[in-house]
Amino acid sequence: MSKKLHQALMLYLTLGVLVAMTSTSWAAQATVPSYELGEIVVSAESNETEKVATLYTLDATTLKDRGVRTLEDALVLVPGVYVRYGADGVPRIDIRGFRTRHVLFLLNGIPLNSTYDGQFDPRTVPVEIIEQIKVTTGGGSVLYGSGGNGGIINIIAKQGQPGLHGSIVAEIGQEDSALGRLSLVGGTEKVHAFASVGRIDRDGTPLSNHFSPTKAEDGDERDNSDFEQTNVFTNLDVQVTDRTLVGLTVNYQEGEYGKPAVTNYDKNDPFTKKEKFLRVDDSEGMSSQLAFSHKATDRFTVRGWGFYNELELEENRYDDNTYSSQAKKGAYESNSTTRTTGGAIQLNADLQDAGGLSLAVSTQNDDWEDKGFEVDKNNVAVNYKNNEDVDQYNVALEYEVALGGKAGMVAGMGYHVQDRSSGGDEDAYSYLIGFHFDPVVGTRLKINHARKVRFPSIKQLYDIDSGNEDLDAEHTMHYELGVEQALPGKTLFSLTGFINDAKDFIEKDEVTEINKNADEYMFHGFEVALENEAIDDLLLRLSYSYLESEDRSSDSDIHQLQNRPRDRVTFESVYDTPWNMTAQASVQYVANQYSYDDDANQRRTPAFTLVDVKLTQKLLEEALELYVGVNNLFDEDYEQSYGFPQPGRYVYGGVEYHF
Repeated sequence: MSKKLHQALMLYLTLGVLVAMTSTSWAAQATVPSYELGEIVVSAESNETEKVATLYTLDATTLKDRGVRTLEDALVLVPGVYVRYGADGVPRIDIRGFRTRHVLFLLNGIPLNSTYDGQFDPRTVPVEIIEQIKVTTGGGSVLYGSGGNGGIINIIAKQGQPGLHGSIVAEIGQEDSALGRLSLVGGTEKVHAFASVGRIDRDGTPLSNHFSPTKAEDGDERDNSDFEQTNVFTNLDVQVTDRTLVGLTVNYQEGEYGKPAVTNYDKNDPFTKKEKFLRVDDSEGMSSQLAFSHKATDRFTVRGWGFYNELELEENRYDDNTYSSQAKKGAYESNSTTRTTGGAIQLNADLQDAGGLSLAVSTQNDDWEDKGFEVDKNNVAVNYKNNEDVDQYNVALEYEVALGGKAGMVAGMGYHVQDRSSGGDEDAYSYLIGFHFDPVVGTRLKINHARKVRFPSIKQLYDIDSGNEDLDAEHTMHYELGVEQALPGKTLFSLTGFINDAKDFIEKDEVTEINKNADEYMFHGFEVALENEAIDDLLLRLSYSYLESEDRSSDSDIHQLQNRPRDRVTFESVYDTPWNMTAQASVQYVANQYSYDDDANQRRTPAFTLVDVKLTQKLLEEALELYVGVNNLFDEDYEQSYGFPQPGRYVYGGVEYHF
């Protein structure tokens, strides 16, 4: 841990303890508003854009009730979203069959997708800073710009408020796991500040007691599954005038983690892969944003922001499971830095009964630098250094209007350009059109169609072994039809059907192993959800997601795409007892997913069921909370990728104090 970070941690912790000790009374947790200054506004006051789309919103209370520790935990029960752990050990968020690189990931409007491969690690965003998570599945607003072919995850952080409030969390769990968090909220009438610091330290993840040991994994604690991370976050907003607001957001994180190796390598098993002994021995990143909002007139608002996001990774591949030597073929050390720099201006016009009109203009530079060494076939370490960057420009216009109080529509168009450091530049367009109709109170019918585009990543363009500088943008046609219905007994029902036709998908050529625009995928299915609050203080949620993921490429030997489950069922219940105890339980069932070997032979991944429970007892007028929880209650032994067993039963407990 760096000296500066250590000093910052000590300052936050000391301040929090002193404030808590000097508080003259305890207090229940204050409601913290959300920091929306840096958010991309995609809907006017009538919210027509959000009404025609499939949008799931999770607030801080929901995350707390679920016992969420990381962002991926928060998303696991969202219909259409599949959280998986593959060969690199990093959680990946897939939406309706699209991979993580096709999901646009934003924190207060700051894009956090890697400039190198378009992926993101959700663990870099601490849950203690989150006030809202907005998940848009399918085609979203054109104001977001390019990307997001699979969907959009928009994280909105907490905001300061007048007075001084705070919370301290301490938690311990199996495998010497520990978690600590401190949050402070304060401000005056015109100045608001929110700050938090958090630390997760885990020696490893427990394997199920039903796991059968192998030569590579003896069970108990998963080898090389340790994880530690420290986050420091703050935002500040100042009401300069009655019409002008400015704000600053800074997020810093550092840590290290292991990437568990495959456990069942066998040269006679065509579905297994050879072990890779990988670690991220250092991870350090910072993102920042300076934003403003100015209400020029009662009908016209100007918003703008500039942002910078940097992530440095030291990744090593070792010779064996001692993780100590790098002398054999394939070993390497990679010291990479990804940087995203950009800005945006958004103009919003309130046309009153005629609707709302928004114009967004943005620019973004993606830069990637990597240096290190790789051991060649002669067991000689060869030094290398790479540096590439691309620029993106987006302009979008979107119009929305309410029609007679029972209907609404939205239409938008975007134009996008990728300016490459070498090779041909690329431009593309996107659009969205949607309509909703509310025939009676409690009923909504909606339909939307969108065209989304995603430009090739730096890795796909310039990778030494597989890069292709002439790649075209991927484009996806989205079609969605849905109904939302209020039923008797305080029950809400929703059903959404979708078809996503993805073309020009970028994959490696089987012969040359060079990236090419060749694949055509079709994702179609439906999502159904029920929510019931008929019994006081009891919330029940049930959802079923059905997905057909087809490879329609002309030269493909497979039909169903791998590691995309066809069936997912989730259930959740939250009950607040009369004695201030909250009981939460959730169930996730996943079935019918497949993997393939090099000859396109198919293997079905066994279905699995996971049950999580948590009990929270509130004391001292809800200022103090004691909680205990269990993940994977029945110790299911399961895999999401062949040869990569997932955690077994995990027990944890903690205390949270609000002041």
